[in-house]
Amino acid sequence: RLLEDLLDISRINSGRILLEREPTDLGRVLESAIEVARPLVEQRAHTLEVHLPDPPVMLDADPLRLSQVFANLLTNAAKYTDPGGRIEVFTERVAGEIRVTVRDNGIGLEPQALEQVFQRFAQVRGSLDRSQGGLGIGLSLVRGLVRLHGGWVRAHSAGLGHGSAFVVGLPLPPQPPAQAGTQSKQPR
Repeated sequence: RLLEDLLDISRINSGRILLEREPTDLGRVLESAIEVARPLVEQRAHTLEVHLPDPPVMLDADPLRLSQVFANLLTNAAKYTDPGGRIEVFTERVAGEIRVTVRDNGIGLEPQALEQVFQRFAQVRGSLDRSQGGLGIGLSLVRGLVRLHGGWVRAHSAGLGHGSAFVVGLPLPPQPPAQAGTQSKQPR
């Protein structure tokens, strides 16, 4: 898994990764990501609350890569939240995009770390002693894959000890124009 993530980051940085876009149900992507993260969530006895989009949201996306994004965010939330913590996933539509938030009540981030966490091999000081640690490539991969989908990702936290939230914004496909129910008659 680690080797694959490193290779994916290298492919993204060199422009050699191709998305296999198709009509994609965001709810199914999130369900798939949850299944990947579920063993760690259960092992750490977290409460996981998920609010899938209603009505369903269809995206023009690579479902495997998008699932990889959210599985990574969920796994990080589980790792950086003390046992018995809370993780929440919810979506909202905002001005032509869908936003997916993964929020936890974990160890949180200092303000200066909110952008740093997306850099390759970044380690946030003070967090490794309270988590399972990592090599600092997961969030870099998340940002790269989200950008390839035309989206963005941001981290939010009120500071250490106050949890964190990662928000992914993805463009919604344009809606086809409404079909006219009747054709207007031309003057003769």
